Amino acid sequence: MAKCIIRLDDIAPNMHWENYKKIKYILLQYNILPIIGVIPDNQDESLKKYPNCENDFWEEIQGVQSKGWSIAIHGYQHKYDTDSKGILGINPRSEFAGHSYGTQLKKIRSAIKIFQNNKIFADAFMAPSHSFDEITLKVLSENNVCCVTDGYGLFPYKKNGILFVPQLFAKPRKLPYGVFTFCLHLNTMDENDLTRLEQFIVKNKQDIIPFSQAKHFVSDKLMNNLSIILLEHILKFARAMKKFLKFL
Repeated sequence: MAKCIIRLDDIAPNMHWENYKKIKYILLQYNILPIIGVIPDNQDESLKKYPNCENDFWEEIQGVQSKGWSIAIHGYQHKYDTDSKGILGINPRSEFAGHSYGTQLKKIRSAIKIFQNNKIFADAFMAPSHSFDEITLKVLSENNVCCVTDGYGLFPYKKNGILFVPQLFAKPRKLPYGVFTFCLHLNTMDENDLTRLEQFIVKNKQDIIPFSQAKHFVSDKLMNNLSIILLEHILKFARAMKKFLKFL
């Protein structure tokens, strides 16, 4: 048994709006409910190069939330100001990991305030570059953000009161077992990526679930605990090899 969740990253006023519209059309056509990572106050210059929203951005987010899409707090300003890899050890840059409790608290509360002012509800967190630490989790828990769309493992699991829903792959693929999140960066997708996404949805629609259903698959069994450790080492090794081969 395998289930998957579709996740869209870097949703902000400046993004590849043509890709967003195409992906939105596909998802609505097949009644797929993704989780989208919305940047509360985008100050990332690398993202600001994309076209600005022609209409009211927050009305768009309100609209898809009313259709059942889950919203995740994708950082605060999406600006990297430490070189910490955080708990997952994936990327040496972070908006959160490595900062003090006070700094992280201010960022999370500022992000939540922006969402509240724009009538957006979010109890999930999506760290920019997958980088967060134990302090981040403490701050999230204290501010009623109870889910993190990230982590290793075959199934969702709970740690210190936080629900982690594993996010292992950047592209949709058929897997034999587990519950996984596929992370799509719409800003860098081309027509072939969009075609493959639709083909995957057509073939696997019955196995694509909303993020809100992930809690029904929580597992604290020994096998899942071991898979968290095993997958972490496997994926870190694979990423290291990929970088090494590029260097060659």
